[in-house]
Amino acid sequence: MSKLEITLGRIKLSNPVLGASGCVGHGFELEGYTDLSRYGALSMKTVTLEPRAGNRPPRICEVSDGMLSSIGLQNPGMASYIQHYKDKIKTACRPDQIIISIGGNEVEDYVKSAAAIAENFSPDEIAALEVNAACPNVAHGGGAVGSSPGKLQDVLSAVRKAVDFPIIAKINTNEGNFCEVAKAAQHEGADALYIANTPMGMAIDIRRRKPVLGNVKGPVSGPAVLPQGIAKTWELYKAVSLPIIGSGGIYTWEAAVQYMLAGASAVGIGSAHFVNPNAAVEILDGVEKYMEENHVLDLREIIGAAHAF
Repeated sequence: MSKLEITLGRIKLSNPVLGASGCVGHGFELEGYTDLSRYGALSMKTVTLEPRAGNRPPRICEVSDGMLSSIGLQNPGMASYIQHYKDKIKTACRPDQIIISIGGNEVEDYVKSAAAIAENFSPDEIAALEVNAACPNVAHGGGAVGSSPGKLQDVLSAVRKAVDFPIIAKINTNEGNFCEVAKAAQHEGADALYIANTPMGMAIDIRRRKPVLGNVKGPVSGPAVLPQGIAKTWELYKAVSLPIIGSGGIYTWEAAVQYMLAGASAVGIGSAHFVNPNAAVEILDGVEKYMEENHVLDLREIIGAAHAF
């Protein structure tokens, strides 16, 4: 067993560095810019049962030490997703790297989407199904599900009954009850948690005297949110026994190691890809070098290690 291998419930990954949903497309778009084989896994862009146009543009803008985004889960819908992306995803990524992310408004939406994935991917063709209950910038569904323990339990229970994939619960950590939401995910048998939501923010164009984003507000991504993500990982590690995939502000290997020491078993690299498409590979190299220099023989040695201070 490689010292970088990690197990998240029923999910076995070659290493702990993942590409975050929404920032790595469907994997194959990055092929010309980085070595996809080095990723532990990639969470594909969230797909919903019906097509979504997303939020009103402009939807991305640069801010100090990060960016604002307000995409609104734009996607072509499940039928088009299967037709146009399925084969490309399978060609670009190994089965153990593929995490399919699904979103929805109601329990039935998630169940139908999960069933559609099961019809087109066998259990040995993907690593896991990510139930996205976290998106904070859609009018309904998403964040509303991930901020309610009861609603999340309903969704996870129904999806688990419908399909046999390992399940990652992507939860909303912007609410004060995020630890209770995590406990609900654990109760319903999720294999892992994916956190953390980036905080909401906005920017104003002082010349046009109006908000920069068409949706006015949007999540803040980038190094500035790193301390918040680490703090939420720290709290969740104490609250639940589920493996945690931590994300938010990870642009360097040092940031990734901080997340692991706080309790994350794996890390999701998101907006760093927009600055450096090879960021995830460089972060993986840095984590591996850190382990060698500190005589860490197994990744599990550093997961949550800072709690022993």
